Amino acid sequence: MPSVSFERIAHLVTVPVELNGVESRFIVDSGIGLTIVRDTVAGCAATGETFTGKRMSGQEVTIPLGTAPSLRFAGEESRDVEVGLLDMSGFPDLLSDIDGFLSLAFFSETPLTVDYPGGRVVAGERGQGIALPCRVDRDGPSVAMYLPMTLPDGRSIEVEVDMGSDALILDDRFAELAGGEVRRVDGTDETGHRCTRRFATLPGRIHPTGAPELCQDDPDVMFQSIVYDGLVGDAFLRRFVVTFDVARGLLVLGR
Repeated sequence: MPSVSFERIAHLVTVPVELNGVESRFIVDSGIGLTIVRDTVAGCAATGETFTGKRMSGQEVTIPLGTAPSLRFAGEESRDVEVGLLDMSGFPDLLSDIDGFLSLAFFSETPLTVDYPGGRVVAGERGQGIALPCRVDRDGPSVAMYLPMTLPDGRSIEVEVDMGSDALILDDRFAELAGGEVRRVDGTDETGHRCTRRFATLPGRIHPTGAPELCQDDPDVMFQSIVYDGLVGDAFLRRFVVTFDVARGLLVLGR
């Protein structure tokens, strides 16, 4: 299968795609839910339908849906793709060249492998490693994967596998696990929601439940009141060759 080299914007993985026959650049984001296209991109017709999803804070966000006649990436093409049309004008300047987000929905029938150490992404090929069963959540055009993760105190929780996040994020109810200094930030998120975030080091090891050999020691963590147990992101994933096998409900992690 053809591989595509990726570039980084901070912790985000960006790749070239062909959208309606035009070369574009997208972020690959396993936590975005549905595939997103900038609403100013030509050729993606609005359908008049909308999709409402929830942010990790529980806030509902509604965006209009559209159809992309053609979306091609790494040799895989889908036609008449259902996408969300997002106003990205308020995004940071470093994302000004980004035209959208590839979600797990685009790869619902074919494996997606992100070779972090090798700096490449492959569609249609499953990497070698430890296969971890995940819960796949499908909500209309949105797809997400949830992995059992064991905390340092031995509790197993369920975390969303989110390439769009950096450090480990845990719900406030796990804040007693924080070690050392805790930094508190009161602020407003991207949708205007007031929130409190606490940043600390989590002493001990986290690992996928049943695979202690894939542990991460003393991870940085952000605590916030969220609707999930947690989210695991780039800081954990970037050590591996990661395959998202949505069709089989597996996350494969290889060294």
